[in-house]
Amino acid sequence: MKPILIFSLILTLSVSFCFAGTEMPAGENEAQIHLETRINEVLEIIRDKELIADPVKQEQALYAKAFEIFDFNTFSMLALGRKYRAFSVPQRQEFITYFSKLISNTYFPKLAGQDISDIKIFYQGVHALKPKKDIFRTDITTELVKGETHVAIVYRMIQKKGQEWKIYDIKIEGVSMAANYREQFKEQVSQTPEEIIAQLKEKVEK
Repeated sequence: MKPILIFSLILTLSVSFCFAGTEMPAGENEAQIHLETRINEVLEIIRDKELIADPVKQEQALYAKAFEIFDFNTFSMLALGRKYRAFSVPQRQEFITYFSKLISNTYFPKLAGQDISDIKIFYQGVHALKPKKDIFRTDITTELVKGETHVAIVYRMIQKKGQEWKIYDIKIEGVSMAANYREQFKEQVSQTPEEIIAQLKEKVEK
């Protein structure tokens, strides 16, 4: 399986969650249930025949759903790393707008026409991280299996006060998606926030 296809499957599939282990505390169980529910909602959009016939409308539906699944504020902050401090508040919002569209446009469409009938995601455990004030985080460890291919995935979830659980990072075989983007932005040493945003905008509008 190609890396991008694997990632798109990880983002959008909950074909069969196979649970193992002991009963989880209520908060952690809530995070797991929320993750599975949201991913299944994405599947419904992908399989909807009316939306398949209207790719623009389907893309809009997937993009809207992406904001229900991801905490793009935290995701963007992690992806930018130290560069985040150089961005003004309006620039941060603009970056989030294009960064979220880049992720949505890059990965969701990859599922079109893919055979997902034999894919399973095995739940292996939940590890709650130390909370900070009103922010709770937990890592949900899973394994994606398709034929002979086994991929270790950790969904990093966050819940802020008064909000639902959302994904703020995904680790695939130990590699963080946010860290991967951070390395890319880190290489752009001399670029200003304006230049980084312009580059993102160009990629999204291609």
